[in-house]
Amino acid sequence: MFKQVKPQYSVSWIQKVSEIPKQVWDELATPLKTPFLEWEWLNNIETSKSATPRTGWQPCHLTLWRDKQLIGAAPLYIKGHSYGEFVF
Repeated sequence: MFKQVKPQYSVSWIQKVSEIPKQVWDELATPLKTPFLEWEWLNNIETSKSATPRTGWQPCHLTLWRDKQLIGAAPLYIKGHSYGEFVF
């Protein structure tokens, strides 16, 4: 009889989308048909310094892993003010 190994699940918060390889992130994002969840869009707003604590947008992305495979991701930002969206 073989012992079945159960997968290990974990949740982690990441500070930059670049902490996840582009191909791994986009395997989840591209089937959704919106560029706003894709790695390149998120990386561009982070590396351009449009989304930073100084601008009131602290990246804090939620990721779900099964063993070492990314199976879920939610791009999230902690707002540091109550100003309008993408206005400033």
